[in-house]
Amino acid sequence: MTLSAKQPLSSNVLRTVSEENSFRFYNDLDSPSGLAARNLQEFVSQIANATSESVEFHSKRHDFQNWVQMLGDPTLAKQIDTLSSQELAPDELKSKILRILRMRVGKLRKLANGS
Repeated sequence: MTLSAKQPLSSNVLRTVSEENSFRFYNDLDSPSGLAARNLQEFVSQIANATSESVEFHSKRHDFQNWVQMLGDPTLAKQIDTLSSQELAPDELKSKILRILRMRVGKLRKLANGS
């Protein structure tokens, strides 16, 4: 894929989606946390603010992977899915997901800027 082909992809993944397509965090079924994200950068911030138990809840349900897939980033979805299958402690899972997300956002920003 050429650089010019990667720029629209990265810009698309980094876009802000409608309120209806935002990711809403829950602590458990029928227990919204009040946190929501409309783009990948907000998603990173809200995962940092969410409890480890909330992160584990969504990870087990593949909610993160599905939302990232909806944004158009199958690579990131697969990376998160790999972590979800490792049966990590909630704090470790949250930490590793944040690390993967931050690295991916950095890479996507570089691609979007043509660097």
